[in-house]
Amino acid sequence: MMTSKWTVGAAAALAMMVMSTPGSAQAGRHRVAEGNRLYDEGRFAEAHQMYLEALRENPGSPLIRFNSGNALYQSQDFQRAMGAYQQAIEFGDPGLASAAWYNLGNSLYRGQQLEPSLEAYKQALRLDPDDADAKHNLERVLDQMRQEEQEQDQQAGQPQDQDQQDENDQRQSQQEQDQQGQDQEDQQGEDQQDEQDGEQDQQPPPEGADQPPPEGEQERQPQPGEMTPEEVERLLDAIREDPRDVNRKPAAARGRKPKKIW
Repeated sequence: MMTSKWTVGAAAALAMMVMSTPGSAQAGRHRVAEGNRLYDEGRFAEAHQMYLEALRENPGSPLIRFNSGNALYQSQDFQRAMGAYQQAIEFGDPGLASAAWYNLGNSLYRGQQLEPSLEAYKQALRLDPDDADAKHNLERVLDQMRQEEQEQDQQAGQPQDQDQQDENDQRQSQQEQDQQGQDQEDQQGEDQQDEQDGEQDQQPPPEGADQPPPEGEQERQPQPGEMTPEEVERLLDAIREDPRDVNRKPAAARGRKPKKIW
């Protein structure tokens, strides 16, 4: 947890030391003391107004500006608190500078200004190397900066991965379209070839070419014992020539002799 250094109680003690004249010191102490009381009660806006009144009485006091910055910081008015701490630093008070740099770093951190807050803590450590709180806060800022840098790198890498995925998907889709187109061309080629083959089948054969007899009209081979068409034709001729031969017994058939095996 980042806390403000130099409570207003300690600031009030310093305020009495920096007042230059007795009259202004008396007036300043009263306003600062009242501001401290309001601050302790958690009435930070009223305490800030009281510190402003004390500052009007003693405008050269860096400690009143420092206390004013503390009240603004507790009111979460970090931007105005930064201004108050910077004004306190500009006075160059060596007893106050380290605490003012530290609280300035806290205000910058709460305002999400990490790099400026880191530099403020470094400056506080230059003035007070033994400041354990400044070291702790500095390490916290460094860790947060590293974490945010890693997150940014991851977010920067995601669109690139998505672009690569989109490119791969687009390439695959193009390949599928090309393959579909090739398949269609192949199918069309096969259809055209089938159509050409069909047309060739339907064309009449050239004149003089041997044609198979129509179906059902193929030449019937005579079965054993049956007469050939030529024999039938000759028989009809014989009948027409001599009807008396119709009842003539056929002559005995002469069988062929077996051939010798040489």
